[in-house]
This record gives sequence, C-alpha cells and structure tokens, in this order.
Amino acid sequence: MCGRFSVYVDETEIKNRFPNHNLDSFKGIKKTNFAPTMEMPVIIENQVVNMRWGLIPSWSKDKSFANRLINARGETLLEKPSFKNLVNTQRCIIVSNGFYEWDAQNRQPFFIQPVNGSLMNFCGLHTLWIDENRQPLNTFTIITTAANQTISDIHHRMPVILEQKNEHQWLNRTNNFAAVQKLIKPIADSQITITAIDKVV
Repeated sequence: MCGRFSVYVDETEIKNRFPNHNLDSFKGIKKTNFAPTMEMPVIIENQVVNMRWGLIPSWSKDKSFANRLINARGETLLEKPSFKNLVNTQRCIIVSNGFYEWDAQNRQPFFIQPVNGSLMNFCGLHTLWIDENRQPLNTFTIITTAANQTISDIHHRMPVILEQKNEHQWLNRTNNFAAVQKLIKPIADSQITITAIDKVV
C-alpha cells in the first residue's frame, strides 16, 4: 500500500517532464510526510488541479469514503464501483520523490526512492465530488500493485510507479484503460533503493 509519501519537488525536473503543463502550483512544495486528506497539485492530461488525497466517489453522500480509498488495487479496478467508471478518462499522476513503508513486525520505517534521486510519480485516479453545500472537491487515489522483490520483505503491496517514458501514455485520455493497463505493474528492483530511517517519522 501507500500511506505516506514525500513531495519534495525539483522544479527543473518536473518542467522537463511535463513541459506543456502550468506547474506554478508546484513552486516551493516541500512536504516530506504527505498524509491522507492533505491537498496537493495533481497532474491530469492538460492541466494541474489541486486535489485531496482520499477518493470520494461522485455518488457518495458524505466524505466517509475518503479514508478508505487512499489506495486502489490495480488488479480489481474494473470490479469496484468506486473506480471502474474512472479508469478510461479520469487517470492522473501524483508527483513524489519517494514513499514510506513500515516493517509490520518491528515497525521500522523505510524510505523507498529512485536510485538516481529523480522524481517518483504514481499512477492515480481522480474524481470530482460535490458536497452538501454544492461546493466542489477534487480527490484522488493512488493505484497499488504487488510488491517487487526489494519491497516484499517488508510489505506485500506498493504504489504503481510510472517510468518517465510512460507518463504521457497514462495521462492521454484517447487511450482507453485496455491500452494502459499493462503499466500497472511493480517497478523493476534495479530502479529503486530502500533505506531504513528513524522511527520518529
């Protein structure tokens, strides 16, 4: 799963990766412990939208879904009412530089990041929810998959991490879900590094 991650954005790198997006909202973002219900800029096909982490389906009567839908299992997206109507046109990218995972046995936290220190961007889904006061709220969830070998020693799930060459394919709404479903897989072990960190995190 993914329950905490870091959003420490290198502005030059993100501009190089998404040159056609207005990235002003990413300026100065330095959140090393981003948690559910917090808000951040999220990248969709043609723009950047501020969203809250924890998906609230458009048909939900209240916000109670948010805490339950911070992650979405990639293997069952087409089976779940909360996700199946989003996979063709409501895909997004959540910008990150790494995520945290805890060893369940001793609660030792680890930080997982790219070996080259670059951005680590997650596959996501997003939707718009209207509250009881008719106020709009954009929310997102992070898609997960089975852990690769590096992470499997501490957890059986991990977020779907996009290789840079596949980011625009994922965002392009002319690609239906069948065309991008193959991207939902564990990233290669050689592309990430895992480091034990202080339990104070």
